Amino acid sequence: MNIIETRIPDVTKRNVSTNKRVIADNIIQNVYPLFDEVYQARMEQVVQLRNKIKTSKGNMRSEKETMQQLMVSYKKEKKITKILERIEKLVKSGLTYDSTLKHETVILLKIIDKLPEEKLNQQLSKTIQILNKRFSQ
Repeated sequence: MNIIETRIPDVTKRNVSTNKRVIADNIIQNVYPLFDEVYQARMEQVVQLRNKIKTSKGNMRSEKETMQQLMVSYKKEKKITKILERIEKLVKSGLTYDSTLKHETVILLKIIDKLPEEKLNQQLSKTIQILNKRFSQ
């Protein structure tokens, strides 16, 4: 039988608890640097992932804002298109030859892009009323 010398103290019945503590301290001293490196690597990964999440959230916010602006402009353009289609019907039906209606239509066409949505809604309903009066007769 070979006897191997180690730094582990011999255990006797009197000093079992102190020997357990000494062995645990030796194990921790040898293993702690490994855990510390792994922990630091994990913490760096967590920090990097948090930074990625922050940048992704910022990008999503800016994309959301641009999408909302595009939706507002799309709705406005859609209303303008409807108004122009109805004005086209008015022109085809010959109603725009009336002097007051012709003047209002020319002014509307000049400023249609600058009008807010409320005014566009009013003009849209106004053209619908005019068309309904014309075609109901």
